Amino acid sequence: MTKESTADRWVLDLRGLPVRQVTASSDPAGNDPPRFALVLGAVTEVAVEGAVRMTNGPATAPGAVGLPVTAECGALVDATVLSATGSHTGSLRLVFSTGHQVAVRGDDPGIRIRVRRPGAFEWVSGDGAGVLTPLDQGL
Repeated sequence: MTKESTADRWVLDLRGLPVRQVTASSDPAGNDPPRFALVLGAVTEVAVEGAVRMTNGPATAPGAVGLPVTAECGALVDATVLSATGSHTGSLRLVFSTGHQVAVRGDDPGIRIRVRRPGAFEWVSGDGAGVLTPLDQGL
């Protein structure tokens, strides 16, 4: 399910999965929240409704510059996940082999996140809380 858990986050078992598909959209009029989705490997899905911060390099380092997600997301196709963490407070951080990082703050209003790896786990976030649920291994 996960490789480790600490008092404040889970290391989600996504390491080594290739990015097969990426979609990102935003509504310039502001009527709908931004959306960001990944398909990893054959069946693992990451879906975000709300603001996503993408950087090339550390997301929170001094001087980190946010990239335009809709323009930059194509750079993730065929990249590999190096690290994935989901926090108890609902934040998500993904690190890719391209050097890109994707970060979502769990305490941002209206954020909804779902990471689902069939047969392993589902991690969901909303209203400032992340919850990890083991799924039936079925093997």
